[in-house]
Amino acid sequence: MSNLLEPEQKKRPGEPRDWNETARHLKSALAVIVSLAVLVGGGLFAYNKIGGAVAGAFVAEDYPGPGEADVEVDIPQGSTLDEIGSILVDADVIQSTRAFNEAVRETPNANSLQAGTYTLKTKMPAREALQAMLDAGIKGGKRFLIREGLRLSEQVAELSKQTGIPEEAYNEALKNPDAYGLPVMAKGNPEGFLFPDTYEMAGNDPNNALKQMTANFTRKANEIQLEARAAELNRDPMEIVVVASIIEAEVRRPEDRAKVARVIYNRLEGKPPMKLQMDTTVEYAVNKPRGTGATTSDAERANPSPYNTYVHEGLPPGPIAAPGKAALEAAANPEEGSWKYFVAINLDTGETAFADTFDQHQANVRKFQQWCQQNPGKC
Repeated sequence: MSNLLEPEQKKRPGEPRDWNETARHLKSALAVIVSLAVLVGGGLFAYNKIGGAVAGAFVAEDYPGPGEADVEVDIPQGSTLDEIGSILVDADVIQSTRAFNEAVRETPNANSLQAGTYTLKTKMPAREALQAMLDAGIKGGKRFLIREGLRLSEQVAELSKQTGIPEEAYNEALKNPDAYGLPVMAKGNPEGFLFPDTYEMAGNDPNNALKQMTANFTRKANEIQLEARAAELNRDPMEIVVVASIIEAEVRRPEDRAKVARVIYNRLEGKPPMKLQMDTTVEYAVNKPRGTGATTSDAERANPSPYNTYVHEGLPPGPIAAPGKAALEAAANPEEGSWKYFVAINLDTGETAFADTFDQHQANVRKFQQWCQQNPGKC
């Protein structure tokens, strides 16, 4: 027999209960229950403390209002709601973009917010700022559309017609480029830098319109990386805008824009360089009215204006019209090719023929002349 005791003695049937052992089990169970209670209670306490801190961290920072000093805020054309929130934060109208985003989610018509210039207050609650902008856009807003290819004088006439602000007021405002944010590359000349688009403004200050248009130009220039592309082409950014303005005036079909850009650069970079000889630059030089013919006269082409590319080599000193984004993109990204000439051979469709040599070009010119003979009054 083994002289070792069994590790656990089992109670035989009928044997009396060992109350000391039972008490020990009860005390152990009670200790476990108490430990759990302390643990759960402490956890709840910690959860409440931590949860409160976490919730506080996610509460959007927002000004209590009602607002302090008046401030004008410009919302560029094409701005997203996220971008608008950032603009309002930068102007200290609202405290955080998170508060603005919450206001947007809770406002059913937030997506109807328009680009424009708004008079708000600093340190406004985000919901009140958003509603003030929506109200301004609904009450008394002036919507205007400026199409591509207009000269500055034509843009001013359209602005006056559509906003009810006299042309004289716009022309006076244009004399102060800093007031409406004319890009530095413009060198003080707003021609070509009032971006064509649809806008909405409030009030009767012409700068409210001009600021939106120059801001939109800067936005589009950044989108196409105009300055970087200009450097790659060994051109000044202003030269890209000038080329784009010629493209806007010369080209009707989208597929021809980058080809015309290449013709211009090939002429400028030829050995020796060639004069551009663009009729549209002559029309600008002599301020020829629209719709008075597709060609220019010998007398017009002899005009000494620096914008006349029949007389002067190189590009004109500035844009001849306001280019849209597609023309800017084409000027910044010319198509590869050896063309040095182009001519529209169908003014109804805008069909354009390109040529490498003068003889090829002359053959295309005869096609244009033939079209003009078949369509009297259109050339």
